[in-house]
Amino acid sequence: MSDLSRLPVGERIVIVQEPWDSIAESRDQLPIQQWQRELVNNRLAEFSGREIELGLSRDQVWAAVDHKRDT
Repeated sequence: MSDLSRLPVGERIVIVQEPWDSIAESRDQLPIQQWQRELVNNRLAEFSGREIELGLSRDQVWAAVDHKRDT
């Protein structure tokens, strides 16, 4: 492991990126406990339909950016 620490950060990122990507591609094979699945489903249910009240639209964000540029 000490050999890895001598590499530049960019190279170390590339080294860990490949296994991380392969894990992400296999996410349907990851063991998920029932309580975890229920928690995610409950959070999704709470969020569903509230997207508008939880944030700004893209147009609102760009209008704010344009306003800041003009001032």
